[in-house]
Amino acid sequence: MSRSHVPLLIDLKGRRIVIFGGGEVAERKARLFLQGDLVVVSREFSDGILRMASDELLEIVEADLLSEDGLVIAERALEGAFIAIPATSDRTLNAALEDIARRKGALVNSVDIEGEVVVPSIIKKRSVVLAISTGIPALSRYIRMNLEREVEVYALMADLLSRIRKDLKEIVVPQSRRRDLLWAVLSDSSVWACLENGEISSAHEKAYMRVRENLTPDEQDNLDAGDPQEGLDQ
Repeated sequence: MSRSHVPLLIDLKGRRIVIFGGGEVAERKARLFLQGDLVVVSREFSDGILRMASDELLEIVEADLLSEDGLVIAERALEGAFIAIPATSDRTLNAALEDIARRKGALVNSVDIEGEVVVPSIIKKRSVVLAISTGIPALSRYIRMNLEREVEVYALMADLLSRIRKDLKEIVVPQSRRRDLLWAVLSDSSVWACLENGEISSAHEKAYMRVRENLTPDEQDNLDAGDPQEGLDQ
């Protein structure tokens, strides 16, 4: 990833994504971009793409992209496109489709060279998303494999902090104090140890105890009145 690239999280809902090609690479790209308004243009399609089309997860458009008529269809498909992904097996064709996409104002995710949009190696565990980009796909995958277990624990902590923060908003007004209370939980090694061992109920109990000991008596009463620990074993 070049210095001009900036890592972003983008909501693709309602944004048109156009993939050219119907093979294995195109199918992999399709699974990555299913959140968008996805269109796949090709002469033939893999079984996976056809299944996604049957499930109405994407739209397929049949076209021979090596023909003049096919390129006309490609231009039409790119109208209003947010991202274009030329993923055919023909590098020359991919380059031509990239040029058309840029003229139409679409960003390009290239399978042959580094385009405007780089798809990182992604770890997603509920509310925690970690994107890894090294410029060497094999290394990115290796890092992801080594981090996945650790990120699972972070996701559990994120769920716990989200619950605590929701409770604290009812009783602690200053945002800075809520932040300090959450940091008290994050700094508690016993909470982390419980999460790492899969002892979720114990982690929640210890976390609320850590928060409670840093509250004023009135805040403690309000926290107890709200019964935030109800259902910790669920």
